[in-house]
Amino acid sequence: MKLYADRPDRVLRQLLGDLVVVILGYLAIQLGRATHSRIAELAAPGREAEATARQLDGQLRDTAGDLNDTPLVGGALSTPFKALASTSRALAQQAQDYQDAVERFATLAGFLVAGFILLILVLAWMPRRVAWIVEASAASRLVRRTPGSADLLAVRALARQPLRRLAKLGPEVVEGWKAGDPEATQQLARLELDELGLKPY
Repeated sequence: MKLYADRPDRVLRQLLGDLVVVILGYLAIQLGRATHSRIAELAAPGREAEATARQLDGQLRDTAGDLNDTPLVGGALSTPFKALASTSRALAQQAQDYQDAVERFATLAGFLVAGFILLILVLAWMPRRVAWIVEASAASRLVRRTPGSADLLAVRALARQPLRRLAKLGPEVVEGWKAGDPEATQQLARLELDELGLKPY
């Protein structure tokens, strides 16, 4: 598999492109984490409310326990405090539910922000990169293993190279290829390899 071109200038462009994608991917992840952190800060009031409610619940239950020991009227006196303690526990649970909801939303938002940017990066970079790897790998194998590969590359160059590039070679090259001139065939083959950034043979 051919991951990078043979020509130094093309390799440099590919490496820079890959590096930019990696850096942008890292920044996208950091942005997702920052989004999560900022939204998660909204849970702070819920934590404070839960702590206060649980502290109040403990105090009310202690008071209810103390009053319950009072002879004759202890049960009646402790009942309102037990009810208030139950309400405090309910408030603490609601505060905890609020914190859980904020955390879930923060996590989702962080993933969505990072994932959206990463998806755009992958869709913009991956198809072209993979297409080049497939084409360059096939051309490299063709040159190394297939006798007469110059003829195949020459035909491909005539079929797909832009006319402006073919025109630079001159009409005599095409005429020479038709006549079976090896040099003309080599020039057309080199044109195809040059587009991929591969060394001519």
